[in-house]
Amino acid sequence: MNKVILFFNYEACFKHYTAAILRMRQAKVHGEAIVAKPVLLLALLEAMDEDVITNNRFHIDEWLEEKYNTLMEKFTKNSQFEKITGIEKPFWNLGSEGFWHLKNSTLFHEKGVTPSKHWLKENVEYAYLDESLWIMLLHKEWRMNMRNFICENKLKNN
Repeated sequence: MNKVILFFNYEACFKHYTAAILRMRQAKVHGEAIVAKPVLLLALLEAMDEDVITNNRFHIDEWLEEKYNTLMEKFTKNSQFEKITGIEKPFWNLGSEGFWHLKNSTLFHEKGVTPSKHWLKENVEYAYLDESLWIMLLHKEWRMNMRNFICENKLKNN
């Protein structure tokens, strides 16, 4: 669905969320950034392109995990890491970035430890983006702009 909302400031929205993505925390190992968070965002954008995700609710499902793993392999091809980061880590940790939210994420879990994929599937109803980010991404042109921004600024060296 290519929905355009009149009087929505796409430019300001893009500027706001690209700044948030630039500030996005990524762990580093031996100076190499772990690209799991930007890769999960790219997988989400591809899911939108392919109409796999049509509303602002995402789950760890077979399609998203397969797309995420494929993209992780692509962007970590020349990496020092022996195996790719599991989808549960960015799915959970993107919640600290301010634009990604987990419904029912207040359930008890050990602080500082990423829950297992199984725990997330059982205890988190869904993940969702800020409404303004979602509205912007519904527009194919802005979704492509965001994809290009993520690739250029978060994945360029990988």
